[in-house]
Amino acid sequence: QFAELVTEPRSTVTFEIEPAGAAVKLTVTHSGFAPDSEMLKGVSGGWPSILANLKTLLETGETLPLAG
Repeated sequence: QFAELVTEPRSTVTFEIEPAGAAVKLTVTHSGFAPDSEMLKGVSGGWPSILANLKTLLETGETLPLAG
């Protein structure tokens, strides 16, 4: 299912952490995709889940249940 993705160019993920009052702000930038990239379509749904899980872990010490 991922065989067609190996031919796509590598992408870059950048994490920026900065103070935001008593909290911090995390900005995740994933770049380097062609407009019609299949990889972009695949990861676009993944980042919200990963970041929601990270938020829950930091706030509660527990992770979210795995989907599917």
